[in-house]
Amino acid sequence: MKKILAIDDNNINLELLSQIIKLYYPEFNFIGALSGREGIEIAQRENPDLILLDIMMPDLDGYETCRLLKEQNKTKQIPIIMVSALGRDSVERTKGLNAGADSFISKPFDQVELKAQINVALRIKSYQLQLKKLNSEITLIEERERRRIAENLHDSLGQTLGLAFMNLSSIDTRECRPEIKNTIQFTSKLLNKAIEESRKLTYDLSPPILYELGLVPAIKWKLERFEKEHKIETFLITEKNETKLSKENNIFLYRTIGELLTNIVKHAEASEVTIKQTTRNGMYCISVEDNGIGLNKKEVKPPSDKGGFGLLSITERIESINGIFKIEPSKEGTLAEIEIPYIAV
Repeated sequence: MKKILAIDDNNINLELLSQIIKLYYPEFNFIGALSGREGIEIAQRENPDLILLDIMMPDLDGYETCRLLKEQNKTKQIPIIMVSALGRDSVERTKGLNAGADSFISKPFDQVELKAQINVALRIKSYQLQLKKLNSEITLIEERERRRIAENLHDSLGQTLGLAFMNLSSIDTRECRPEIKNTIQFTSKLLNKAIEESRKLTYDLSPPILYELGLVPAIKWKLERFEKEHKIETFLITEKNETKLSKENNIFLYRTIGELLTNIVKHAEASEVTIKQTTRNGMYCISVEDNGIGLNKKEVKPPSDKGGFGLLSITERIESINGIFKIEPSKEGTLAEIEIPYIAV
């Protein structure tokens, strides 16, 4: 059910907001919180579609509450409207907007104006959900195209190269002049190399093992190749009983891990990479940790900042399936963590 959360330390204000929501938005469930900390806990648990937030509260004021909500992955996308008697002060409005609020309305407020503000915020939320869905669909379309190209490479180019190699290998070179024999042998080596490159390209585009055996076997296969190609030692730690995910989630996670491994090769100067897979509290969790040069925490920018388009892509991809992605310095290097809700299949 759709939900609207109001955070205000005054019970009378909460009751007034409750009546307004019931009148204009009967399809929404109203939830009230009497403090900033309680509001944050409820927001994390209930994932409301909108938050109405007072400023003047004891312990944790509205500015700090808003900032904390916008810092956390589970709540940062929820629109926040600040509702306060301080709304007439431009300095306070600016302060609220800088804390992450999406809009501001003054107390005492006009119900028509509040309704208009709520409509705008809910429209923003709707657009966000549509963009997430679109991002997810684009990724799946891209994956289907990858698989189609891979199948064409295997069925057409791969088989043609294989047949050419077999025909060339069947030539009896014992009676040939040395230069012809050398040319045939050299051409056979080139064809054999082309077959290997074609097979490698096919697997890079769309590894059959991902579709046939699942995510963990595909990660294991990728790490074996990664270790051989880049001379970086790898470790894979998984649960004994593997949790099977949907095809879509397998694709999202596999591509994300691939991008993280590419970043490690480009930037980390690492000699070891460890991937761990666990499940806890209804979440499927994967971490990728290296022992490289690490990240300067001051230089780790939010994905929306300039630069870091790779991290932005990963963040958007994981958020499109209601997951959480974070990356930070670890004791030995850099730790990237992914959590997605799962339903075993």
